[in-house]
Amino acid sequence: MKRTITILLLTGGALLLTGLALAFLVAPTAVGQKGVEIFSQKIFYFHVPVSETSLLAFILGAVFGVLFLVKKSPKYDFLSLAAVEVGFVFGLLVEWTGIIWTRAEWGVWWTWEPRLTSFFILMLMYAGYFVLRSSINEESARARFSAVYSIVAAVNAPLTFFAIRLIPSVHPVVFDSSGAHMEPSMLAAFLVSMFGMLIFSTALILIRYQLQTAREELDYLKNEL
Repeated sequence: MKRTITILLLTGGALLLTGLALAFLVAPTAVGQKGVEIFSQKIFYFHVPVSETSLLAFILGAVFGVLFLVKKSPKYDFLSLAAVEVGFVFGLLVEWTGIIWTRAEWGVWWTWEPRLTSFFILMLMYAGYFVLRSSINEESARARFSAVYSIVAAVNAPLTFFAIRLIPSVHPVVFDSSGAHMEPSMLAAFLVSMFGMLIFSTALILIRYQLQTAREELDYLKNEL
């Protein structure tokens, strides 16, 4: 697995750097309604991929949660935890980059529009996930309750994605049923960044899974001594 993780890290990192280069050197700067170039739009090539990856990681955590409840194997609890942890860290990056963009575009640090509000609620729910795990000492109960919680919390992930498509909002919608509303060079930069983020996040989930597995084995050996 070490070799696989290394390949994923290098591939994901290379794609992310390529995506940034395409975003700043090739993709044109978006033009606003008043004909003024919006340079802050460049954050889109990082903000959206990290946002979509965060939501997918939360859903992946729920999938591993289901597998744990079905198969009762600790490895699925570790994988679910790893996916949720990576999703949460990426979610913090979403909040950080989103606030920067909101300030630059809307002139405010925060507004209670559907996407920002639903993502904020999503992050609060996953903060509760970590509180739950830390409050239960018995391993099997902790894994079982965490699996159920991860499944329930993940319901909010698609709701967050579709929030601005179902409720009128000032948040821009780049992708809809008619396709991507951007030039080919902008779409290429976005897709490269998106694939890079997905591959990089997969490597991080596997790294966290390995660390959790090693930690459990160490605790087992300590108890045997």
